[in-house]
Amino acid sequence: MEPSSFLHKTEDRFLELERPIIFFDLETTGTSVTRDRIVELCAIKLHPDGTREECHHLINPSIPIPAGATAVHGITNEMVAGKPLFRELATGLADFFQHSDLGGYNIRRFDVPLLMEEFHRVKKYPVNIHEVKVVDAMAIFHSKEKRDLSAALKFYCQREHEQAHSAKADVLATIDILKQQLVRYDDLSPDTAFLHDYLASGNTIDFSGRFRRDENGEIIFNFGKHFGKAACRETSYLKWMFEEGDFAVDTKMVAKRIFMHCLWEDEIRNWLQASNILSNAATTSALYSCIKYGKDVFPFASGTTEGKPFITYVMEPPVTYFFPHTDAVSLFLQVLDRALRDMK
Repeated sequence: MEPSSFLHKTEDRFLELERPIIFFDLETTGTSVTRDRIVELCAIKLHPDGTREECHHLINPSIPIPAGATAVHGITNEMVAGKPLFRELATGLADFFQHSDLGGYNIRRFDVPLLMEEFHRVKKYPVNIHEVKVVDAMAIFHSKEKRDLSAALKFYCQREHEQAHSAKADVLATIDILKQQLVRYDDLSPDTAFLHDYLASGNTIDFSGRFRRDENGEIIFNFGKHFGKAACRETSYLKWMFEEGDFAVDTKMVAKRIFMHCLWEDEIRNWLQASNILSNAATTSALYSCIKYGKDVFPFASGTTEGKPFITYVMEPPVTYFFPHTDAVSLFLQVLDRALRDMK
């Protein structure tokens, strides 16, 4: 087994990158995102300038590795007994993973959420779910050929996957598969954002796929008893999800953000209704411009207090709305935009 290392190598540029992308693979104690732990991590970071870095660790999971898991990846309790715990590696790994997009094979539903869960236990958050792009070679492969990783390697690269379920071998195989997919399929663009959105994966909100956007862009539940229902119609269920439910940390973070957005949108609509703004298209348009460009547009004035923005309707008596969060600015504009379109 190779020692942990950070290696700088030259890499051919098969992707058009605006920022680094990390292809990684995890071997774990089992298949539960919230309960199982990482026993091996291999990650290869490709930089826009063509260089690459490699990170490879065996990790002591602090819980026993079941025989069934060992049968899959070959890693025993004895092999990890003297290895560092994840928390001992967390700072270096967080530095390695931050400000990067992610790539791999079947990582969206398992590897990414489980990695975020491990970081969450040590209160580190290098993977920003609202910014990171995820390139999953399995999604492309399954849409085109319907096979597993070993078959994908044989199909695209004409070789056997001799070290299946070795983290590094799986990462290298995934990179080789994606290279060949980009060569083979003319409708695929070598662009991280394009590949992230391929097969409409851009409509998913959390990596575990518990939420998604419908055809109108509204966030809906993608599982369980509220499947297909608008998330804001069930705020009590959202609250249960992030406070008590057994969900991956990325799903809990998203559920809490949606919950707050729902509350803020109700607050915005109540303020607009009380101020009787939406009854007049010119007034609504003026408010939209005031918020959008941060400039006074009569009869509205904008400003900040203690670093937080606000807008004031200067008619008598004047009324002010204080934005509780930067996300509320975008929400306010969305409400006004829909109102203006309805007035046409």
